[in-house]
Amino acid sequence: MRNLQSFVLKRPHCLIRACVLAGFTCAAHLAAADGPMIRPDTATATSAFNGSYAITHAISGAGLPAGFTPASEHAVYATNNHWTTANGKTIGESATFSFATTKTIGGFYMWCHQSARGGGGLANNPYYCATLFDLELLDASNGVLATRTGLMATPDVPVAQIYGFEAVQNVRAVRFIVRATANGNISPYTGLAEVAFTSCVSPIVASPGNKGICPGGSIEFTAAVNGTPPFSYQWRFNGNPIDPLVNSSATKPTLEITNVRDEVAGTYDCVVTGPCSSGISPGATLSVCTSDLTCDGQVDDSDFQLFVFAYNTLDCVDPTMPLGCPADLNEDGVVDDADFVIFIAAYNQLVCG
Repeated sequence: MRNLQSFVLKRPHCLIRACVLAGFTCAAHLAAADGPMIRPDTATATSAFNGSYAITHAISGAGLPAGFTPASEHAVYATNNHWTTANGKTIGESATFSFATTKTIGGFYMWCHQSARGGGGLANNPYYCATLFDLELLDASNGVLATRTGLMATPDVPVAQIYGFEAVQNVRAVRFIVRATANGNISPYTGLAEVAFTSCVSPIVASPGNKGICPGGSIEFTAAVNGTPPFSYQWRFNGNPIDPLVNSSATKPTLEITNVRDEVAGTYDCVVTGPCSSGISPGATLSVCTSDLTCDGQVDDSDFQLFVFAYNTLDCVDPTMPLGCPADLNEDGVVDDADFVIFIAAYNQLVCG
């Protein structure tokens, strides 16, 4: 059995409603598919600016509409709806959120400070948002059950930023530890607006990204997903599930396509299913890039050199012509001006796909 205390999730992607990720763009996420939202019952902090900005306001619901969800916006800078640290207290400061009874925790919702929403500078220092933090999941004796480190946040996002991870049982408290702030740790303050938890975050799947490759080449699509595992995967081609008996990677996080031919060009996406529900990645296009003579995913000077050699050779049956005559782009048996026109169009685009 896995030792939860030693389990550390390194720098997972921060997933937010606005679909702005560190590293990729995600699909829209519907909170209704998550587990019930869990509000802490009490909270303490290592530092507070004053009584109007105490940690208890981060769990009171003040500033948000009745019946709020992770899609609700945090109110523009106002008293009694967030926690702010004392002047000069940022990195290493923490807030601990406790539950009256033990909970299963598989996700965290965090509203950043909105003191600088839209660049308006609504506070005398607009850099309150903690942009890097850790979570420690604690048992009833304050023992560490699991840690989630290097979690990233984005400033000026008005709705909840969502973090899914392996669910942990018997959690009595969660400690939030600040590791970085929005302006390179120069801000004299940091803190939180609203917080909440859940037992399960439904899969949020990033786009695998469009790709192009030469005929006969190999390519991979990866479904980067965050949410509460375990996950199962089903890749689709033009909306139809790929049979794992035909491609054994069809039910794995990374789809591998070898010996690419025209018939495999099209749109690929991945259905990811977790304990809550399923999520589908945005579609990604696979293009067969005939002008990519070096098969490296680009049509650049190295391809141009190969094309010029074939162009000067002309006839595909010439024994000095590269095997298969790949520069014969219109497949008429010669590498001539017609092929040159096709090649130059791809050369000007540079990136295949």
